[in-house]
Amino acid sequence: MPETEMLTLSNVDWDDILETLSVQRCVLFLGASAYQAPGGGDLETALRRHLDADDPAHPYIHVYNSDGFILLRKNRYRRKVVTAMSEFYSQPFPETEALFARIARIPFSMIFTLTPDNVLPRTFDVQGFDYQPDFYFRNSKAAEQFEQPHKDKPVIYNLLGNIEEPRSMVLTHADFFDYLQSVFTGYNMNQELKDELEQAERYVFLGLPYEKWYFQLLLRVLSMHSEKLKEVERLALMEFENPLLYKLYTEEFKIEFIPSDTEVFIQTLFQHCETAGLLKQPLQPGPAEVNVPVLPFAELREMVAKAKSAQAMLHLKALLDSKKPRSYQLANSLVVLRNRYNLLRQREKRGTIDSRDLTVEDRQITEQLLELIAQSETLTA
Repeated sequence: MPETEMLTLSNVDWDDILETLSVQRCVLFLGASAYQAPGGGDLETALRRHLDADDPAHPYIHVYNSDGFILLRKNRYRRKVVTAMSEFYSQPFPETEALFARIARIPFSMIFTLTPDNVLPRTFDVQGFDYQPDFYFRNSKAAEQFEQPHKDKPVIYNLLGNIEEPRSMVLTHADFFDYLQSVFTGYNMNQELKDELEQAERYVFLGLPYEKWYFQLLLRVLSMHSEKLKEVERLALMEFENPLLYKLYTEEFKIEFIPSDTEVFIQTLFQHCETAGLLKQPLQPGPAEVNVPVLPFAELREMVAKAKSAQAMLHLKALLDSKKPRSYQLANSLVVLRNRYNLLRQREKRGTIDSRDLTVEDRQITEQLLELIAQSETLTA
């Protein structure tokens, strides 16, 4: 280990972190190592196993590189691989969701993820917290509409694309270099959101891929657009043992490391926020969700037939809430579907989805909603 003095949990300036949280100038970055796969274990290993990516006769994947990038046998197989990845991330992640439930109560106004999933937004949905989903879509103009990030409605931003938009995902080496070129153009992220990042006073890095070759390049490129970003204090967890990497990140990128893990760090931060009275309380349901009646299944299907899917989901949620705890699994599936629906509407608003793909995905959501309605009928049998 390096000879220079390292921070510990006991000598971290928690008061300063709480101060930057209270003035909404503390930004959280989450990577794959902050997750536990379903049943425990490393996220990337579990995903690789789910994809059966090491099978030399895999029909779609030619090579799954150690850096996480994929070489496809043909470009047209991209959607099939993304579909399999989506199935993986749609599973319950109980250990991760328990951790994210704490993060949801800590008053971050901006959270950036280096994974393409929606496990964190899903957890916000389950906990009853509001948020703004967004993602970086290379070579596509950012949405013109902007809502100021706020601790009660933080931005949750997939920095390397979102799994609900396969074309946005950084899946291959070519995608990554295309992504870097897109970052150079500087118009893919809303300028006002960039301004918020520049005005931040502290970044907290959890579970990031420090040992992967592309991460150093990504850090450097993302900070090129502003001198202000060089002044931001960076706090991270010591999640590698290479002293040369430690020296690089501390001296070149001015990152302070703590020898801890994500769960312990978040639990400690959570306790400090609790003591200071900073933890967020779950929001009360909005007017649209108060006293929502439980409707007959025939009326739910009629809503879906009339393209009122959002309204049908709202009433189905009321029905499932009335059937707890037997409805737990179906209620979680509905949360995932609502999240997917909301992201699709955002993509439609941003103009980042082809009309034909929009029709296909709307149809898929409709089919899944009808299936959930059918499954819900068994709760009343």
